[in-house]
Amino acid sequence: MKILIAYDGSDCANHAIEDLSRAGLPDDSEALILIVTETWLPKDFENESFVKTVGWTSAENIKQIRQAAIEKTDEGEKLAENASRRVQQKFPAWQVQHKAVGGLAEREIVAEANESKPDLIVVGSHGRGGAGRFVLGSVSLKVLSEAACSVRVSRHPPSRAETDDSPMRIVIGFDGSPDSLNAVESVANRKWPPATAVRLISAVEPMPFSILLAELPKVEELRESAAAKLKEKGLHVSTVVEFGRAKNLIIEEAEKWGADSIFIGAKGHRMMERILLGSVSYAVAARAHCSVEVVR
Repeated sequence: MKILIAYDGSDCANHAIEDLSRAGLPDDSEALILIVTETWLPKDFENESFVKTVGWTSAENIKQIRQAAIEKTDEGEKLAENASRRVQQKFPAWQVQHKAVGGLAEREIVAEANESKPDLIVVGSHGRGGAGRFVLGSVSLKVLSEAACSVRVSRHPPSRAETDDSPMRIVIGFDGSPDSLNAVESVANRKWPPATAVRLISAVEPMPFSILLAELPKVEELRESAAAKLKEKGLHVSTVVEFGRAKNLIIEEAEKWGADSIFIGAKGHRMMERILLGSVSYAVAARAHCSVEVVR
C-alpha cells in the first residue's frame, strides 16, 4: 500500500502520525512524508530580472528573499526527516521516504498525489494556523475535494488515552451505494487488532414513501452482505439503522460509541454527490470527533 503523509510540524500533523497505528495499515506499506514550505521563491532561484519586475529592485532585497527561502526550506527538510524517522520507528517493516518542496501546501500535496499515485493520503484536520473543531482546514478540504484516492483526515479521539489498549472501534457509514461498499471493502482488507469492533450506521432519510418501500429491502440486503464480509475477517459487527439525516446520525453515533475512526464513501446515492464530494462525507470529515477516512 502506498501512503502519502502530508506533514507540517503542527500538533494536528503529529496526531496524524500517531493515528497511523489506529488505521489498520499493512506491514508492506510504502510511505512518503511530504512537507511543503510556503516560500515565495525556491531557494536556488536565479532569475533576478523576474524578481525586479515585481518591485524588489535592490540586490539586498533579493538576497533577503533568497535567504528566507533557504531557511524555510532547510527547516522543512529537517521536519520531514524527523517525521520520517518517527514513522520508521513505529513501522520498522515499512519503506519510508521523505521529501520537502516549496509552494502552496494544498496545490503541492495534490500534485504529488497525481504524480506518485498513492492509495491513501493522510492529513491532519488543521495545519499550523489551527481552527475550531467544526471547520475543516483549507488544506485538508482542498486535498479531500481534489484527490483521486482515499483521504484520511486524522484526529486523536478524546475518548482514547495514549495508553488505552482496549479494542478498536470503527464506524462505517453505509447507504448501499458503490462508495459505501468500497468503504466496507477497505476496512475488511486492513490489518486490525483482535476484538476490533465495527458498527455499520445507516440513516433512513426523508423521501417519498413509495421510494422508501422500494429502496429499504435492497439496502438491508447489501448491509447484511457487508456485515458477513466483515465478520469473515474476525471483526465484531453491529448495526444501527435510524430515521434522520445521515451526516448527523453518523457523527452523533460515532461520538456516543467512542469510535476511533469513521470510514465513509466519498459519494452517496444523491445525484450531486455522484458528481461532487458528497455533502455527507464533507460534513462527517469536518465535524467528527475522531479520524475520518473518505474512501475512493
